[in-house]
Amino acid sequence: MSVSDAQIIALLQAGKKQGMNTLFERYYKPLVLFANTLLHDLPEAEDIVLEQFVKIWEKELYRHIHPHALSTFLFTIVKNACINQIAKQGLFTEQLDLPHYSIAEEESNQLDETAIETVLTAVRKLPEKTQRVVQLVMCQGCTYQETANKLDVSINTVKTLLKAGMKELRSELKGYKKIFLLFMLFPRKFQQNSF
Repeated sequence: MSVSDAQIIALLQAGKKQGMNTLFERYYKPLVLFANTLLHDLPEAEDIVLEQFVKIWEKELYRHIHPHALSTFLFTIVKNACINQIAKQGLFTEQLDLPHYSIAEEESNQLDETAIETVLTAVRKLPEKTQRVVQLVMCQGCTYQETANKLDVSINTVKTLLKAGMKELRSELKGYKKIFLLFMLFPRKFQQNSF
């Protein structure tokens, strides 16, 4: 019987290693393949993915993952770890400009104006401050602290607004799951038009 992401999160939050084992079995290979498309170095990709699993368990990051966002969370932390590794190697710009950066990146490059406008319209429907937080954190890559400083609010307020905004976007874009996933993985692609 297949275990759902929600059940995996429940097992993890109960402190059961079975949850970690199931998480690993389900996501290790897809995450390594994804990381390898970014790094073009399979051993390095395997190391980075393993490091993320260790962090999830040791730092109890699973306590902060919404069950319906597990896959997005995993691919995002692996993507960020890969980008950090590329940056350390001084290959950031050149690596990201390669046409075979990743399958998902290619798909994000092929997003038509209608798809982009669909996301931007959904973002524009958010309350003004929530919209601003989503724009700063997701699309401009600002940290929570930088966003808090720019908006003159607390970091907790930024986190709360971002969580609410992403929940609303997920709901608004429920018929466009692939577009929403690309927005989560490559949010800066959606800056082609202004908010």
